[in-house]
Amino acid sequence: MAKKKSIKVNSENVDFDLEKDGVNVNANLDTKNLDVSYVKNEVDKQFKLDGKNLDIDIKKTKDGLDIKVDTSNWLWKIISKKVIRFILRKIIKRK
Repeated sequence: MAKKKSIKVNSENVDFDLEKDGVNVNANLDTKNLDVSYVKNEVDKQFKLDGKNLDIDIKKTKDGLDIKVDTSNWLWKIISKKVIRFILRKIIKRK
């Protein structure tokens, strides 16, 4: 039986929560300009990045991979394309 582990850091500028129970992982990072969330369970994985100029939502399920990117200007569009390419390479290598 796996032990449940939990880490919490709350300060003036950063809030971080990490919970791990066997293969299930739930991590949240909240700052003034950036919110990051990662959820992994036995069936699927989910990653969300909500920033001032960039929002990324990635969901990996048994059915496939769903990536959504919202940006505010052309520079962030270029950066998001690089991030998506990097993520897809890592996922394809693991298959």
